[in-house]
Amino acid sequence: MIFHRLKALEDQGTPINVGLIAAGTFGTQIVMQTCQMVGMRLAAIAELDPDKARIAFTRGGLTQDRATDAETPLEINRAISDGRPCITRDSSALIASDVDGIIEATGSVELAARHASAAIAAGKHLVMVTVEGDVVYGNQLRRMAEDAGVLYSAAYGDEPSLAFELWDWARSLGFRVVAAGKGTRFLTSFRKANPDDVPRLYGFTGSDYNAQMFGSFLDGTKHAIEMCCLSNMSGLVPDGRGMHFPAIDLREIPDKLCHKSKGGMLDNEGVVEAVSAAHSDDEEVERNLRGGLYAVIDGTVPAIIDSLNYYGSITGMITGERSGYAMIYRPQHFIGHEMPLTIARMILDGETCGCPIGQISDVICAAKKPLKAGDTLDGEGGYTVYGLLERTTVARDDNLLPVGLSQGAILTRDLKEDEMITYDDVQLPESTALELRQAQDAAD
Repeated sequence: MIFHRLKALEDQGTPINVGLIAAGTFGTQIVMQTCQMVGMRLAAIAELDPDKARIAFTRGGLTQDRATDAETPLEINRAISDGRPCITRDSSALIASDVDGIIEATGSVELAARHASAAIAAGKHLVMVTVEGDVVYGNQLRRMAEDAGVLYSAAYGDEPSLAFELWDWARSLGFRVVAAGKGTRFLTSFRKANPDDVPRLYGFTGSDYNAQMFGSFLDGTKHAIEMCCLSNMSGLVPDGRGMHFPAIDLREIPDKLCHKSKGGMLDNEGVVEAVSAAHSDDEEVERNLRGGLYAVIDGTVPAIIDSLNYYGSITGMITGERSGYAMIYRPQHFIGHEMPLTIARMILDGETCGCPIGQISDVICAAKKPLKAGDTLDGEGGYTVYGLLERTTVARDDNLLPVGLSQGAILTRDLKEDEMITYDDVQLPESTALELRQAQDAAD
């Protein structure tokens, strides 16, 4: 098991040394948890605000004077040799150091593109926490990693990787996956929410939060991004543009997320879907899956589902009376706290926790309000656009712009509210993210 092998590394004095870029909320969770582990060290954090990195280490139980500052790869390597965690402002110094793997956690599509490209070129295993970037150019990074002989992985603990784990369990055992995804709280009336709405709709006070990031959850863009990541790892596709976001009780999922011919709501099976924990009147679904993951599965022969159903009262297996399908699920996820297992699996087993098998789906964008030629778009969770999940074949046919490339784009024509945005409608700034996407499209 993982623990015993990590313990062996600890006993040998050869722990896995990890480098983290950005100590935000997710990054801090990674630091806190890694500080409790054996056989793995959070060796260095690259953070433009060193105080954030120090706070992360302190919250992990380290004393204030334990972490040291470093400016060069040599200084980081010296700190690793001395067994002292270090902090640097320079991500390139971290990437060039002797850490075994890099965790990219900036949340920025452009910064993640630069850091990921550099890490792979430096021969480092890479964990992409910045799922916003992965859904734009992750397949290209996966190709680059394969060519460089390193691994590129989604982050275990985040919803796409955990949903993919359910999918993988089911497919490995010969089940057919009818639908898979996540539970969340989303109402279609939130589509036009912007950062100004975050305090009211989330009940926040103060200003110690990223309003645009929370805005991307409110307007549904983040949910689309996470399900796009799952789609690109599994081959499952959205049932329709934007998904359904049905408000379904946990016990009803197998009978609702199935084909219409079985009394369900789907036009197709083999789909990704996000399930809402709230009805349109904002009343909470009694037994909801908010924060959890699920997969509706078909045993392919009735006897298998009958057997699973027999143990339902003991094991908690939920089966559909009409559909004849079963559901496996995980009721929660622990975000950055579980993420260190990604590094362990990469180093110990040479395996990822999920990576793109192709560009199966994209998150395209529409106007939140009427926009004018010359307006600058502000990306996910902002004031100008919201994201919708769509099959890549459709997005390409319609020349639709990925929301991850929208930040900083300048409109070349007026747009109506809810109008889809195409590549022809914008002037895109030069960026590493765009270069990676163009290389990916050319290779596909």
